[in-house]
Amino acid sequence: MQRYLPSWSSLEYPRRLDAQQRGQMVQVIAWEGDEPVGRGMVLFPAHEEHSTSADREGCAEVRDVFVAPHRRREGVARAIMTSLEGAARGAGTARIGLSVSLGDDAAPARALYAELGYRPAHGPYISSMTLATNDGPMPVGALMTYLVKDL
Repeated sequence: MQRYLPSWSSLEYPRRLDAQQRGQMVQVIAWEGDEPVGRGMVLFPAHEEHSTSADREGCAEVRDVFVAPHRRREGVARAIMTSLEGAARGAGTARIGLSVSLGDDAAPARALYAELGYRPAHGPYISSMTLATNDGPMPVGALMTYLVKDL
């Protein structure tokens, strides 16, 4: 999986599978034949990384939606989001939310979320963290907004 849909750490996918087995999240993978072409996850309140924004808005939280560059603009992200929303509904969640960058590079994602019915909840705010990567700590930060949708 790491080869096709890289994450910041080779330990990330096993951690996600463990959390999914505990019912704290659902990871979705989009496939084209034998090749994974997209991913996303939805965290439930019991997950240790469920954000203060999600707690504030009383919602499950979408994270890490990614589509392989050669498959973008083909409906893969829409299908992933539909699946994640279904997983949240199936878990008894009435609301779902997500953080999205206000940078120009995230404009297509913001447009998709608007088409899917997500609306601004709060923000803008600065998100900063340090990811534990295979190559050591990596600080990241961005100007973000938080969007929500009633399910």
